[in-house]
Amino acid sequence: MAEIYVKIFNTPMVQKNGEKVSFPLRKAEALFYYLVVNKQATRDELVNLLWGNLGDKSGRKNLRNTMYRVRKAFDLDVIISPQQQIVTLNPDIKINSDLETFLNDNEDNLKAYTGEFLQGFAVKNAKKFEEWMLSTREYYKQLYINKVYKNIEFDLKDKKYDSIEKWVKTLINLDEFDEKAYRILMKIYAEKEAYNKAIEVYNRLFEILKTELGVEPDVKTKELFREILEMKSFSFDKNKDRPKSFFYGREKELNLLRKNYLNFINSKESKSVVIMGEAGIGKTALKDKFIEQIKSNNIYILETNCYQVEKDYFLRPWNLIFSKLLEIIKSENIDILDSWKNVVSYLFPGFLEKETGTDPIRKIDTLKFGVIEETIINILKKVSTKKKILFIIEDLQWIDKMSLSLLTSILLHIKNNNVMFIGTLRNGYEKEIDKFLALMGKYNIIEKIYLERFSKKETKEIINKTLPKHMISKELQNMIYSETEGNTFFLVEFLKTLKEKGTINVMSSKMKDILKTRFLDISENGRKLIDVISIFFDEAPLDILKETSEKDELEILDIMDELKSKYIIKEIVNLDKISFKFTHQKLRDFIYEEQSLARRKVLHNKIGLILENTLKGNKSDVSIYPKLIYHFQKAGNLLLALKYSIKNISIYLNFSHELFPELDINLGEKNKYLNIDKEESLSYLKDIEKLLQKVKQKDGITKEVKKLEIVFFHMMGRYLIKEGEYEKGIGYIQKVIKKSEDINEYKYILKGYRQMIYYCIQTYNIQLMDKYLKLGLDLAKRQNFKKDIGILLRLKGLNKIMKGEYQEAEELLKESIRIFNMLDKGTSRYLVYIAAAYNYIGDIRRNRMEFSNSLNYFNKAISICENKNILRGLSIFNTRAGQAAFDMGDYKRSREYLRKALNVYNKIDLVWGKAIAQGYMAMIYVKEAKYVDALDYLKKAEENSQKLKNPYEIGLIYRVKAEIKSNMANNEELNKSFSQYLQLPLEKYCEEGITFLKKVKDCYEMDILKALKK
Repeated sequence: MAEIYVKIFNTPMVQKNGEKVSFPLRKAEALFYYLVVNKQATRDELVNLLWGNLGDKSGRKNLRNTMYRVRKAFDLDVIISPQQQIVTLNPDIKINSDLETFLNDNEDNLKAYTGEFLQGFAVKNAKKFEEWMLSTREYYKQLYINKVYKNIEFDLKDKKYDSIEKWVKTLINLDEFDEKAYRILMKIYAEKEAYNKAIEVYNRLFEILKTELGVEPDVKTKELFREILEMKSFSFDKNKDRPKSFFYGREKELNLLRKNYLNFINSKESKSVVIMGEAGIGKTALKDKFIEQIKSNNIYILETNCYQVEKDYFLRPWNLIFSKLLEIIKSENIDILDSWKNVVSYLFPGFLEKETGTDPIRKIDTLKFGVIEETIINILKKVSTKKKILFIIEDLQWIDKMSLSLLTSILLHIKNNNVMFIGTLRNGYEKEIDKFLALMGKYNIIEKIYLERFSKKETKEIINKTLPKHMISKELQNMIYSETEGNTFFLVEFLKTLKEKGTINVMSSKMKDILKTRFLDISENGRKLIDVISIFFDEAPLDILKETSEKDELEILDIMDELKSKYIIKEIVNLDKISFKFTHQKLRDFIYEEQSLARRKVLHNKIGLILENTLKGNKSDVSIYPKLIYHFQKAGNLLLALKYSIKNISIYLNFSHELFPELDINLGEKNKYLNIDKEESLSYLKDIEKLLQKVKQKDGITKEVKKLEIVFFHMMGRYLIKEGEYEKGIGYIQKVIKKSEDINEYKYILKGYRQMIYYCIQTYNIQLMDKYLKLGLDLAKRQNFKKDIGILLRLKGLNKIMKGEYQEAEELLKESIRIFNMLDKGTSRYLVYIAAAYNYIGDIRRNRMEFSNSLNYFNKAISICENKNILRGLSIFNTRAGQAAFDMGDYKRSREYLRKALNVYNKIDLVWGKAIAQGYMAMIYVKEAKYVDALDYLKKAEENSQKLKNPYEIGLIYRVKAEIKSNMANNEELNKSFSQYLQLPLEKYCEEGITFLKKVKDCYEMDILKALKK
C-alpha cells in the first residue's frame, strides 16, 4: 500500500513512498494542501477558493480537471467525491503530515514546526486561497508560540534554564518585538547571576524597538531591568559569574590592605596604597583579591587603566572615571551645580548628562587647569559625603603628566579621609612618578607595597597546592622554578598548562611554548575572537566585536563564556557597556604577535574605520582620536593617522594670543591649562612633520595630502607666533596662503590672511595690515563668505581706529554687527563677534575721551558675554571699561570693572589686555594706599606687557610707572615701597611711554605723559 507524507511547515513538499510528488499545476498543489488541512470541502467552497474570478460553470470545469491532475500526479485516487457536492481525501490511503504531528500532544510536536505554514508558497489569481493561507499561517504560528510558552512554564518549575534559553531564542526569532520572551530570557540570566547577559538582552530589545517602531520597552520590562541592575550591584563583590583568578600567598600584603581599608571605612588614620613590582609579579591579582573581599555597596569604586600607547595623550585614564562618577551622581540623586558639570566637561565631555546643543568650549572658553582641578575636588568632596570613594589606577608607569597632576591635587586637597587611592606600578618608572611618590611620602599620604618573586620554597608550596600528588616530583619542582624564576605570571601559566594537559616537556619547554599550549584547545570561533581582541591595546567593545565578527551579541557572549572559563579573557562592564580584555597583558601580546603582520594590519584598519564612524563632530571626539591614531598607524594607513594626529595635537596647543578667534571651531585655543611646555609641543609637532613626509612619500602629493599639509602649517605657524618666534611663524603662514592658493582652498587662504592681520595688530604694523585686509575682503566677497566678511569688516574697523579714522571705523563696525545679527538667527553662535564690535565702538568713544558714552558700548559687550558666559570677552571688555572709568575719575567704578576682569584672567589663559588690567589696578591700589599690592600688580603688568610686544600696552605701563613716580616725591610711604623698582627719573618713564604710544594714532594717554613730563 502507498504511503504519502506531506510537509506543510516551512517549504512545502509531498512524497509518495519516499519519492517527491510533482504537481503539474500550482492550483492542483493548493487544492491538495487545502484538503490535507481541512480533510474535506464542498465543490462550491473549492471553486470559490481557487477560481472565484470565473463563472460557476467554468469554475466547476476547472475543479474537475484539477482533481484529475492531482490523481494523475499520485497515480492514485487520492481525492474522491463520495457525494456529488463533497470532495475529500481518500480514507483508504494512509497520509501522514508534519501538521498531524504538530497537533498531537507528544514530545515531538514542537519539532514538527520547522517554519511558517506553506512558507514561500503562492498561487496566482486565487485571492481567497491567499487569504486562507495567511490566516492559517498566523493561526499555526500563534498555536506554536502558545505551545512553546507552555513548555517554558514546565521548564521554569524544574529550572531547566538551558532548555528555556533555547525556546526563548526561538520565540524572539519568530517575533523580535515579543517583550514577554525578552523578559523571560532576562529573568533566567538573572537567576544564573549572568547579569551582564541580561543587561545586553535589554539593550538589544531597546535598540530594536527604538529603531524599528520608535518606542521604548513597556513598564514591566523597564521595571525588570531596574531590578536586575540592583541585583547586579548587590552581587558585585561576589563576582560569581566570573572565573576566579589563581591566587597564592601574599597574606602579609593582603592584611596590610585590609587593615588600611578598615581604618579608611571607619574614618581612622589610613593611607592610599601603591603596589609595586616587576611585570607579571601579581600586582593586579593582589588588588583583585582585595577588592573581592570588601563590600562594594559600602563604597564607590572608580577604576581605570593606563596604557603604554596612550602615555602621550593627556588625561585619558580619567575619562572612564568621570563617566562612572556622572552615573553615581545621577543614580544617587546627588545635587551638583550645573556650572561644575560644565567646567568638568571642558576636559571630560562625557561628564555632561546630555547634549545641551551648545559646545561647552563656547560657554567656558579658555579655563585654566587649576580652576578645573578645584571644581573636580569640590565635586569629589560632595559625592564622598554620600559614600567614600576608592580610586584604582592600574599601570601608573604609563600615566601621562596631566593625569598625574590631577591625582596629586586630589590626594593633597581632600584630607577628610573620604577618598582613597590604590595604584599598581611596574618597576622602571620615570622621574615624574618618582617625584609623585616622594611628595606623597613627604605628606605621609601613600603606603608602598613591594611584591617580590616567590622563593624556591614558596614555589614548591604553590606546586604542591596546585597539582595532583601523582604528578609532583622533586625534579619537576626544580625545573618549574628554574623555568619561571618565581615570577607569578609564568608560574601560573606553567601550572595551568600542566593541569589542563596532564604533561609537558619541561626539559625543552620555554614560556612561549607554554603560552602556545594554553590556546590549543580553544574553539575556532573562540580563537577568531581573541585574535580580534588582541588588536585592541585596551578593551574590545562588544559592539565592535559584533561588527568585525558578523555574529550577534548573544553568540559572542556564549563564545566568551568559554574564554572566561579558561581565564584567558575577562569581561568589563562600564555604564552598561560590555567590553572584553585579556586577563594579562602578556597573553594579549602573545596572541597579537602570533598573527601575521598582514592580518594585523587588516584588522587594525577595519577597527579604525569602525571607530571613525562613531565620531560625532564635537568635543567628545577627543577621547577617540588616540585610538584612531594607534589603529591607523598599526594598519599602515598613514594618511588617516596623520589626519587624526593633527586633530589631536591641536587640542593641546594654545592660541590664546589671538583676539576673539572662532570659538566654535578652534578647539586648540583653550588649552594652555594643559601646561605643555615648548619642548614637548615642538616634539609632537616634529613627529607630525615626519609623519607628513612619510605620507607624501607613500601616497604622493594628492589634494587630500595637500590639505593636511596646509592644516599642519597653519597650526605650526600659529604656535610659533604664540611662542614669540614671529619670523618662523609668519614663514609657515605664508606657506599656508601659497599652498591654499594652489588648490583654491579659500577658507585656509582667509585663515592665513587673518593670521597675518592678528600679527599686524600685535606689532602695530598698520601698512601690512591694510594689505591683508584688502586681500581678505576681496576674496570673502568673491566667494560670498558672509561670516568672513563680518569678521574682516570688524578687523578693518579696528584698523581704522589704529589710524585715528573713527567715523569710518564706526561705520565698518556697525556693518559687521548687522551681518552677524543676520547670520545669528537666535543661535548665539556669533554673539562674541557682535560684542567685540561694540567693544571697538566703545574704544572709539574712549579715544575721543567721551568716557561716559564709551561705557554704554562696553556695557553692551559685557552684557552679551555675561549672558552667554564667554569668559574671554569679559576679561577684555571689563578692562576697557575699567580704563574709561579710571580716566573719567570714577575710581570706585573702575575698581569694580578691573576686579571682574582680573578674576576672569585668573581663570583663563589669555595675555591680551591683561597687562592693562594689572597696570590700572596698580594705580587704583596706590590711590587706596595699598602699596604692596600695587607694586605686585605693576611687576606682573610689566612682565605681561612684554609677551605680546604690543606698543600700546607697553606704553600704558610706562604711563602707570610715570603716574606713580610723580606721586612718590610727596608720599614717603609710597616712595619707600617703590623706590627700588622705579629708580629712573620721571622724565625717562614719560619719554619711553611717549616713544611707544607715538605708534598709536590719536592716543590721549600720550597727552597725559606729556603733561606729567612738564
